[in-house]
Amino acid sequence: MAAVTLSVLLLVAGVVAMLVLHILIVFWALRRGITRRAAASRQDEERAEGLSAEDLDGLPWHDHDHEGKAGECAVCLEAFRAGDRCRALPGCEHGFHAQCVDPWLRKSRVCPVCRAVVDTGRGKAAGTVVAGEAAATSGVVAERQGGADR
Repeated sequence: MAAVTLSVLLLVAGVVAMLVLHILIVFWALRRGITRRAAASRQDEERAEGLSAEDLDGLPWHDHDHEGKAGECAVCLEAFRAGDRCRALPGCEHGFHAQCVDPWLRKSRVCPVCRAVVDTGRGKAAGTVVAGEAAATSGVVAERQGGADR
């Protein structure tokens, strides 16, 4: 009789232990999901905020100089022409007319093509780029648009 009582007692203790463990795991999973959603929400808020005028002025730009080999602006779908003021966004290097992409960047800090966060990198003087860098950026834009090697 004592053996049966001990068996029933151990069985009940095992079931209670499994129930407590299950409840702890469920709470842990819910808490982890809430913190992940909160982190994702913070990232979305950061992306939703546009660039300040100072950040926008700090982005590199160049005068387009690839006449005949140019691609097109992904915003207005117009071809790049010699002398157009263009931006190749830092990081993804997608190219746009500056007047087309600037209003977008005032509202959102992500590239309108690939959604990469635009790195403002405030190391350069506002609105200027080194001459060699402008030529390299212009070449990257033309190459990405399919005009440089065709």
